[in-house]
Amino acid sequence: MVQCFPQQFASWKDGCYLHAPLDGKLIQPASKENLLGFKLMVPHAVGVAVVIGSVGSEWVMLKKHRDDQTWEGSVDMAKIWSTNARVAVCAAYEGSADTYSTLLEYST
Repeated sequence: MVQCFPQQFASWKDGCYLHAPLDGKLIQPASKENLLGFKLMVPHAVGVAVVIGSVGSEWVMLKKHRDDQTWEGSVDMAKIWSTNARVAVCAAYEGSADTYSTLLEYST
């Protein structure tokens, strides 16, 4: 099967790198595992989150590694497998820490 990278937005700046998940279509694995790991490098970010839905969304903040610009965490996908929910990775940067920009968007 051919994998399709998630949709990229203008905020996906030089130096960003996606470790996981690489496929733009999020599908529940055969193991029925509901936790999905996200890992990416976002230089100069002060916050990175996985956002599920749109208005009134659920936000899962990723944790930054101490010595580099890598952010990671796990998201419980149980409620959204096969729902066509919007799943986005968003980041805030120095100088605008209260404003998150969409970096990537996945489909379910």
